[in-house]
Amino acid sequence: MAMIGNVLWFVLGSAILAVFWLLISVLFYITIIGIPIGRACLEFAKLSAFPFGKEIVRETDVKGPENVAGWRQVLHGVLNIIWVFVAFPLTLVYFIYGIFSFITIIGIPIGIVYVRMGKFLLFPIGARVVDK
Repeated sequence: MAMIGNVLWFVLGSAILAVFWLLISVLFYITIIGIPIGRACLEFAKLSAFPFGKEIVRETDVKGPENVAGWRQVLHGVLNIIWVFVAFPLTLVYFIYGIFSFITIIGIPIGIVYVRMGKFLLFPIGARVVDK
């Protein structure tokens, strides 16, 4: 079922969104300082291309907090605080799309995807997109 949803999602418009986030990721990777943000944009491109059957996990949940360097955890926290000012309007847009999708019964799975994407956009640095 997730494969059918992903194919429909990709064909009906998310390919453009994924390419957009991929280009933003490349722009951040060009600057050395922007690599963590570029990584987050790359993860969001992956999520926006094929969102069904994916889960968002924090790096500390995957590796364990003792296996992630303390400076990385601090850096992720600081960058997320800086990023939240950029991402807040985007998150609101995704949440509004999710609410409109929830209004229709058939749009509930799409609404769940929009809410998940909005939640990811709010604090993306240090998060990974993995298969369920």
